[in-house]
Amino acid sequence: MLISGIGLLVLSMTNRIARPTDLIRKLLVELDEADEKDRDFIISQIAVLRRRCKNLRRAIGLSLLAIALIGAVTLLLFAEQIFGFGLSYVVALLFTMSLISLILSLFWLLEDIRITLRSLDIEIARHETR
Repeated sequence: MLISGIGLLVLSMTNRIARPTDLIRKLLVELDEADEKDRDFIISQIAVLRRRCKNLRRAIGLSLLAIALIGAVTLLLFAEQIFGFGLSYVVALLFTMSLISLILSLFWLLEDIRITLRSLDIEIARHETR
């Protein structure tokens, strides 16, 4: 169940990363046609979106690491039952590492949400001054 839950989280994050990626492509086209005042704003927006992509890449990577570690835990538990290996410490360590990886992934996702909301505030303020 944990792998399925994290898989849904990864799906959500990959959907989130598609949006800034598409916006960067759109802004790059607009950048060629923009005047100097708008160019600075577009460049700053691209930088924010790129930062979001990096944070989401970290979050996705950590989530995938958590899935891999849980898969290893499952495999070791199976080997322990079939072959009688004493792997309980290794299993506990890998499971702990997977949970830490998942928690760190959620922190990066939260950072992406924070940046998104901050960027939205800047955009609103820019439109209010026009």
